[in-house]
Amino acid sequence: MISGYSLWQYVHIVLFVYWLGADLGVFLASRYVTRSDLPTAERLRFLRLTLQIDLGPRTALILMIPVGVMLASGLGIVALSPGALAALWITALAWLALAWYLALAAKSARLAMLTRIDVALRVSVAATFIGLAVVAPLPFWLAGKFLLFGVAVVLGLLLRRVIGDWAAGFAQLNDATSADAGNARITSASNSATRLALTLWLAVLLIALLGVTKPSWN
Repeated sequence: MISGYSLWQYVHIVLFVYWLGADLGVFLASRYVTRSDLPTAERLRFLRLTLQIDLGPRTALILMIPVGVMLASGLGIVALSPGALAALWITALAWLALAWYLALAAKSARLAMLTRIDVALRVSVAATFIGLAVVAPLPFWLAGKFLLFGVAVVLGLLLRRVIGDWAAGFAQLNDATSADAGNARITSASNSATRLALTLWLAVLLIALLGVTKPSWN
């Protein structure tokens, strides 16, 4: 018979696959965003594609939290009541719905307010995981996962700022006098995104390694 812990392990693996795989798709599609030899409309299509593919990593990051808690509960590392677990899942799913809404909805004043809420949530999550990694009496491998997960959240926030630079660069392309500056801004943003993405992939790979090997600190 398949145990509940094994099923949560499977979900955990699937989330890692979609996180890393979709991030690769984002990286490859973004290469076309920076190509000044392509028509602006074509580059914008690739930018929209990039944002759509990015829903995979955004979804995986959020769901990693409650799924990770279920795994930790199965190992006896974390002891939460059924009510606390239910509250965690409700909060995570509500945050996931918010993330999808922000990705798919048209710009508005309400959207700007919801974006600030989403950013505040991500900052709180990053601070919580990094803080727990430093001060909580956790096994070495779990503390490492917490620390790297908090770093991954921070990197995701920085990548979102880079996407904002992309948007600003495309706005400059509408005016012939600022087109060169716009292309330079897009290229600079793409270079920054590449460095951040590579660092993020390394963090996620290390998280997976720690979870599988569970090394101790002697």
